Amino acid sequence: MLSGVLIGRLLKRRPGTALVAGVASHLVLDAIPHWGCLRFQPGGKQRFLKAAKRDGVLGLAAMASAMLAVERSARAATLMAMAGAVLLDLDKPSLHFFGVDPFPPVVQELHRRIQNESPGGMPNELRFGAAFAVADLLAVAWGRQASRGGIGPARREMSAPTE
Repeated sequence: MLSGVLIGRLLKRRPGTALVAGVASHLVLDAIPHWGCLRFQPGGKQRFLKAAKRDGVLGLAAMASAMLAVERSARAATLMAMAGAVLLDLDKPSLHFFGVDPFPPVVQELHRRIQNESPGGMPNELRFGAAFAVADLLAVAWGRQASRGGIGPARREMSAPTE
């Protein structure tokens, strides 16, 4: 989801492209070793649900914060990019609550093959999360300042001497 903020800022005039880029970012980041519990071992389902609840609440709070923080011109693309970034993981709550995987078998298989989870992947999860959070804060600050005319080409044009 945090990659979606950067994607939304970069593609702020193209929400549809931001959605697709968000999905692509999910696949790229899933290939990097990250945390995941062994759900099919004793106690695994309970550990997974406990982590999923925390992750879901934290993710929704981060998404809401990002939507409030980005400048108006980037909101639609940011929302679409964040939605794309989490889309492939909607299989988990859908399976848990409704017993149905919303994706066709070819998507399920692709996601399963790319996924690189392990109980020891938490350090990577924390490092990447922190890096994206800092990058998001910087991108949002720059975008808000640029939209107010504080930095960037628009500000230089406004302050250039006229002949």
